Amino acid sequence: MAGSMETDSDLLSLDAISLSFGGVRALQDVSLTVRKSKIRDIIGPNGSGKRSLLNCINGFYRPQSGSITFKGEARPRLKPHMAAKLGIARTF
Repeated sequence: MAGSMETDSDLLSLDAISLSFGGVRALQDVSLTVRKSKIRDIIGPNGSGKRSLLNCINGFYRPQSGSITFKGEARPRLKPHMAAKLGIARTF
């Protein structure tokens, strides 16, 4: 989905997100779109990068490459407390 086109119904869009910790690549070119009124899930085995992806979305981690767009606005340096104010949060 790299280079995917955004639409007005897109709530959250991730395009080519990559994240590494030293020599360990947690995420490589991850892209997804969450549309308004839809539910998406992130599944995979332990160590597959699910939590790292969520932490990129909520601003706790900053991906080395790629872009995150929320409600039609690019969020390159979103801090966790600002993400929460916008309605982006995670629960356990």
